[in-house]
Amino acid sequence: MPALRLEGVANAILGPLSFSVAEGESVALLGPSGSGKSTLLKIIAGLLPHQGRVYFDERDMSRVPAHRRGLGYMSQDPLLFPHLRIDTSLRLVLLFDRASAGQRGARTAETLHLCAIDHRADRRPATLSGGERQRAALARALVRRPRLLLLDEPFAALDPPTRRRLWDEVDALRRRLGMTLVLVTHSPEEAARLADRTMHLVNGHLV
Repeated sequence: MPALRLEGVANAILGPLSFSVAEGESVALLGPSGSGKSTLLKIIAGLLPHQGRVYFDERDMSRVPAHRRGLGYMSQDPLLFPHLRIDTSLRLVLLFDRASAGQRGARTAETLHLCAIDHRADRRPATLSGGERQRAALARALVRRPRLLLLDEPFAALDPPTRRRLWDEVDALRRRLGMTLVLVTHSPEEAARLADRTMHLVNGHLV
């Protein structure tokens, strides 16, 4: 059974698109700027309206709001609360799961450690380096233990050594946590490092 399946998904600049991603598979979406890659990821995440159907584990998610889809989403913008400590941002995300305060604290600490950012747990985003902010954003995306992780070029602005190091860490975490991954990238190197399969999107269509 596929972890993700799209059926006739379209909007003003996309599609219609139909494809599936197997459970535990990692798929890269490559294509030029303006081809609709980020739009497609936002549709999967529930952040943009669309025609067609999006299925997670064969459950139709098309009318399910983003915060109830149980996925992780990470972009170039770290999506961290600027006025809050990193650990507080993660605990707030867990409120969606109605976890107890003790459960939120334990899961937050575990996830910050997994992402090697626990030594900055009490810091605010503005005090972190670019790589540290993206580690914190990765922790935020993973704290609910999603089965599907969406990456929209989150490492593109980082220096090459930091970027490659994070590629390796994301790949290791994906395998450790048993996640399915869909990533958007302009980089064939990133696709080769992280993806089992590559799809090409041009002018809103798969080619």
